Amino acid sequence: MRLDPLPWDELKLLLAAGRTSSLKSLAHEMGIDPTTASRRMKTLEETVGLSLFIRSHGALRLTDEGNRLLRHAQSMERAEQDFRISVQKLKNLPKGVVRISAPPTIARFVLGPAINRLRRTAPDISIDLETETGNVRLERWEADIAVRLGAPRDVTDTLLVSRIGTAAYAVFEPANGPRPAGWIAYPRRFSHVPEAAWVEDRLAGTEPVMRANDPMAMAMAVAAGAGRAVLPVALGPAVPGIVQPAPPVLEREVWALRHAETGKTSAVRTAYEWLVETFRPPPGLVSRHETSPRRLPA
Repeated sequence: MRLDPLPWDELKLLLAAGRTSSLKSLAHEMGIDPTTASRRMKTLEETVGLSLFIRSHGALRLTDEGNRLLRHAQSMERAEQDFRISVQKLKNLPKGVVRISAPPTIARFVLGPAINRLRRTAPDISIDLETETGNVRLERWEADIAVRLGAPRDVTDTLLVSRIGTAAYAVFEPANGPRPAGWIAYPRRFSHVPEAAWVEDRLAGTEPVMRANDPMAMAMAVAAGAGRAVLPVALGPAVPGIVQPAPPVLEREVWALRHAETGKTSAVRTAYEWLVETFRPPPGLVSRHETSPRRLPA
């Protein structure tokens, strides 16, 4: 005999009947009226093909078959309770590996130094940090969270997108010796990037002392006295021999992208909240933040 699927809510009738002694009290526990309770009890009996309930002058008890099946329903109830407890534990104690992709400078000088704070609050989370000069494709599951400089353009409806802060950039000079006249610039292919465009405006068509796509290499050249460069403010304290003589000259927005499906899981959510907190003022890299997820046009 083929048994039709049994909705869990219908099996709760057995549990309620095992705890009560009347149709009225069963209906009260289930939050329904006695007529509906009686109809659902009859439907359950027809579904399983067994007599489960004995009704007599308002009193209610289970048949022998009902009592035998009650034990299974009680096991299912305990399993549901264990499931709910496990869910709550996972929310309170997130666990797992979270893959984060970030530009090298942010990974090295912002996220790396902040990882210990995440470990103190979520010791069971492990961060797999990838430094990427290009943008990873979240829709291909290349990362759980992608941190980007500038508003992303290649987003889809499957992603949650939030601006989490702004990155400050300033002119850096050698800490010792005279102020050099030349500039350390970014490659020409980066002309669309704000910090590169700022330097090109100052060059006015002349050639720089050096071009490089690595801010750390640029900073080392500055420290050696080769020239000036526009670099992330967060990099300054990590490089001996360079100094920031004036306030930042520009800021770039910092954005975080997550999968809509996994972005709300306990581990990814906790890692994302750590990112938001990391980029919260007053760190030198950041001056503003915005954390409400939103969707951008592709």
